[in-house]
Amino acid sequence: MNAGISSAILNSIRDQICLIDHSGEIIYANDEWLNFAKRNGGDLSALGVGSNYLEVSKGNQKVYKGLHALINGEMKSFSHEYPCHSPMVKRWFNMQATRMTKNEHGVDGIVIRHADITRQKLLEIQLKKYVNTDPLTSLYNRRYFENELQKEISRCERTDRSLSVLYIDIDDFKEINDNFGHNVGDTILKEVSMLFLETTRDSDTCARIGGDEFAIILPETPKDELGPIADRLVKNIEEIIVQEEVTYPIKVSVSVGGSSFQHNTDMKTMLEKADRALYAAKDQGKNNNVIY
Repeated sequence: MNAGISSAILNSIRDQICLIDHSGEIIYANDEWLNFAKRNGGDLSALGVGSNYLEVSKGNQKVYKGLHALINGEMKSFSHEYPCHSPMVKRWFNMQATRMTKNEHGVDGIVIRHADITRQKLLEIQLKKYVNTDPLTSLYNRRYFENELQKEISRCERTDRSLSVLYIDIDDFKEINDNFGHNVGDTILKEVSMLFLETTRDSDTCARIGGDEFAIILPETPKDELGPIADRLVKNIEEIIVQEEVTYPIKVSVSVGGSSFQHNTDMKTMLEKADRALYAAKDQGKNNNVIY
């Protein structure tokens, strides 16, 4: 196969492909590589034939070290996934670098290929979101909540930091569904969920763990701070007034139970304690909180 045919084949591939020699100099680049370099840099001074790809890659130590390992014969190939976002669009690429043995023309070096994996990545993100979140409220689901709580408990055991959990139930939610219908009930679930997100910190984890049951993980929160947080949630939810699809407004309230991590306490014990506190809050008339 002659060089012209080889170039035609490489130029027909929509991935960016180049060949570097053992010094890092780009000795061949296909059209897609050159066109991408022009679109993103305006010229070929950094990524065109004759420029040194090792110098360009110094800003990414994983790539830089991987290329050196290939050049030195320490490995045959490596790959690196990375984002390449612009203000207008999100993109991800997978860089694949492979040693090429000397061909009939005496050329050898490293073949570098950058493949656009944006669609695959977006699907992965959507799937992960679907797996970990509740579709109605967009809060995390029970599985994600329990996994995160176990991680936080393990962290507390190592670092001696504080951790608390809140269990939350909407008061008389079954009666709301029975009297006003599930559409109104769904609206209340979404309103309450949004308030949780507005009231808590970015480091907290808000989850819907059942029909009208919610839970919040609060890292770095000792027991003496948990009561005021629960009070704030109860009072803020009192301000929710739902008027959608009903002739008169519905007032919403919640009961909250909380517990804090203690050494040698496993997740089951911690959650059972929060659950008992929640039922104590309900027994005391609802629309309040109990911390154990």
